[in-house]
Amino acid sequence: MPIENSAHIADAFARIAEKKIEVGSLINIGSGRGDDLGFYKSHWPDMQALLIDMDPRFLEIWEKLAATHEGTKYVVCGASSEDGEGQFLKSNDVGGALSKVASGENVHTTPLRKIDTLVKEFDMPGPYFMKFDTHGVELDILAGCEETLKNTSLIMMEVYNFKLNFVDRKNLTFDEMSLHMKSLGFRCVDMCDPLFRPGDHALWQMHLIFIRDDHPIWQRSSYGVGAPAAT
Repeated sequence: MPIENSAHIADAFARIAEKKIEVGSLINIGSGRGDDLGFYKSHWPDMQALLIDMDPRFLEIWEKLAATHEGTKYVVCGASSEDGEGQFLKSNDVGGALSKVASGENVHTTPLRKIDTLVKEFDMPGPYFMKFDTHGVELDILAGCEETLKNTSLIMMEVYNFKLNFVDRKNLTFDEMSLHMKSLGFRCVDMCDPLFRPGDHALWQMHLIFIRDDHPIWQRSSYGVGAPAAT
């Protein structure tokens, strides 16, 4: 969904702006077309961006974005825990899934890269805003960005309320992911864009937004409006 049609995410980032979080680069994992780049640049005009997706059909769109937004770089690959190769299965629509075993039609080999490798290769400046739209393979990606996480100030992650069959039910549900991110030094500060499953209207997915657990906001634990925590 284009950002301009998504009031929920606009509201969430208005709240994020109040927290004065510094961002040097957006690391957009599973970026798709990258249509949201202009929205994030409106909050951090000087940030650079790295668009990462397995689908080469986005290359022409990325080239135009890079011409419009200075400091935009892009790469066709899958983010993973190790550098290597995998199999990208294209869907009928723009998008697809990653597998380490080649099978079925519309499958082609794609490079796999650790985020740590890409950040170093493209010389992306921190602090980092990492955005995940990766459909259940977040643990594998997080294992490949240990160094990047040390200089990450903001993370937005699409998370689910169900175990997903297309990743063999190995994904973390949103509550499990929140605890896992806490173990990495990040706490959930906001959420947006809940999606409900048609038919039974059960919560299907949402975006969780994490900041570092040493941010001054966590120093005040009362609900009411009060003096800001000391920096």
